[in-house]
Amino acid sequence: METLPAIAVILIVTALTTLMIILGRKIEQPIIPGIATIGNLAFLIYHSMTLDNLPAFEKSLITTEYNYLVIGFVLLLVSFISFLWVDDIVAKKKNKKSYDDSLSWFWDKI
Repeated sequence: METLPAIAVILIVTALTTLMIILGRKIEQPIIPGIATIGNLAFLIYHSMTLDNLPAFEKSLITTEYNYLVIGFVLLLVSFISFLWVDDIVAKKKNKKSYDDSLSWFWDKI
């Protein structure tokens, strides 16, 4: 069985994360970007375990796994900030306390 090329995997994971962020913002449910955060964390764990099991002479596969890890870390950061962002929007709309207001300095500058 042929595996997907690295760029296809990266595009699919990026598209899924983006769609979950947009959907979470649209229906105002912070759990959806939270699920994207957990999915990106699982993506990182899987690829770090794969990197650990690769033989040292497989230079191209090691490079590909490092690319997956870089994209995974970026998507993890974006999805986590999106989770906090949607949670803040819902908290302000429903006049509730936000889950975590530690990024209020960030929201004020946007």
